[in-house]
Amino acid sequence: MTTLPAKARIFVVAVAAISIAMFAKAMLQWGGVHEYARFAAYLVVATVTARCRVVLPRMTSSMAVNLPFILIAAVTLSLPEALTIAAVSTFIQSFWPEGRKRNPVQVLFNVSVLVMATQLTWWTARINSHNAALVLCACGLTILVANTVPVASIISLTEDKNLGQMWFNIVQLTFPYYLATVGLAGVVELANHAVGWQAPLFILPAAFLMYRSFRTYFGQMSETLQTPRAMAARAN
Repeated sequence: MTTLPAKARIFVVAVAAISIAMFAKAMLQWGGVHEYARFAAYLVVATVTARCRVVLPRMTSSMAVNLPFILIAAVTLSLPEALTIAAVSTFIQSFWPEGRKRNPVQVLFNVSVLVMATQLTWWTARINSHNAALVLCACGLTILVANTVPVASIISLTEDKNLGQMWFNIVQLTFPYYLATVGLAGVVELANHAVGWQAPLFILPAAFLMYRSFRTYFGQMSETLQTPRAMAARAN
């Protein structure tokens, strides 16, 4: 952490402190799991899909396809259950692939950001509205902003880049992913009435298909960006 600029260190500490306070408060108020099968299914699916990470082109950040299941947990489960799923699956995400060197500060920051984003999304999901689709869209917008703004901020502070431009670049690349996330959450909400807590298991193949699509798309984009650099290097 000492290698980070002072402003970046302060930002990481602030995000971690807020997240820990949110998580601790929720855990102290937890009355226990009411639906063990549903909670276990969401936790397992979110943890499995967290291992499917895609690196964003031209950036040091990445995204994993566990986000739809974190959103679903925030909408349908209690706050402690949703925060637990977000924290555990994001922690697992930080340890994939196995050969990559771990940065404890980065792991702490990633988990803290998702805990905060889940808390804000959970609050949004409890808005008193008769329009479920509108609430779900509001939840999608909340988790997008709450997840991308801190990431853009830390990149801006550590790499001395413009915050607004960095945030715009991240949103531009990941907006289709968040849109698909809201769509999958909507499908689960509808399916819950027909198949119950098993709904996330049925959309698991769709999540893997989404992962493969984004991996191919971003891979091709990275190759396109690297080609001019390679040509310039050979010319020099």
